[in-house]
Amino acid sequence: MRRLLLCLLLLGACCQAAQAALRVYTLHPLLTEMAERIGGKHVEVVSLFPPNGELHDFAPEPAAVAAVSKADMLLACGQGTEPYLNKLREALPAAVHVVELGDTLPRVTLPGTDIADPHWWNSPANMARAARVLSDLLAELDPEHAGTYTVLRRCYAAEMETHSRNAALLLCRIPAEQRVLVTEHAAFCHFCREFGFTPLPVNGIAQESEGDTATMARLLSELRAAKVPAIFTEVNESPRALEVLAKEVGAKVHPLIMDGYAPDCSTYKAVFRFNIRHILQAFGIERTTDILP
Repeated sequence: MRRLLLCLLLLGACCQAAQAALRVYTLHPLLTEMAERIGGKHVEVVSLFPPNGELHDFAPEPAAVAAVSKADMLLACGQGTEPYLNKLREALPAAVHVVELGDTLPRVTLPGTDIADPHWWNSPANMARAARVLSDLLAELDPEHAGTYTVLRRCYAAEMETHSRNAALLLCRIPAEQRVLVTEHAAFCHFCREFGFTPLPVNGIAQESEGDTATMARLLSELRAAKVPAIFTEVNESPRALEVLAKEVGAKVHPLIMDGYAPDCSTYKAVFRFNIRHILQAFGIERTTDILP
């Protein structure tokens, strides 16, 4: 009887511990990974983003909204990435902390405009900054494990700093006058700021954005003048439209993971390595990924 009572007490304690874990829901795969890495065993992370989702078309289903109502925190990219977020926020209880991590980071605008590029995750430095914000928020909600969140955040930040340092060593092999990054849509302004490139997007924020005839004519002139060797397309989209443009200016089409996820790249490390490797190859630099972590 005593042994049974002890087992029941232990079981109850385990259940209470499980219930005590913070519940964090996320709206982007990279935020899911960040929350898992920093929260560790003290945070239960649930991704609302579907496996084959499209960033600029995705919006949570009603059933997902109901589930989020029980969360402690909802993590969003912010900076306009989730146009549905205000409506979702209104449907949630006040107790759910809706955190737009991108809104805590510096804005980087599209060239010649005041429109912010919301794809802040393409900069490892931004990921480290966002991780600090998340760590502090978790510590506020769960002071008992604040030390653990700090340690895990420092490990995560160190990894991001390593990505940034090693990428800079590789990318410096591209001459300064050639550092023009032509992308399908405006998704690499944060990356360009960190690594010394000039961003030149073909379209606007999303892949489906289209410029007018005069804009495209001006773009063709700029591409020819810059003698760009490559135009980068979103890896999850068909490259056919850009192949026509690339042929016009004597460039080749190369893929990049612009929206932060791809079927074969489930971690930030995999996404970042993919992008660095393809940028280097596009600029004619081979055998350069040996020092990437």
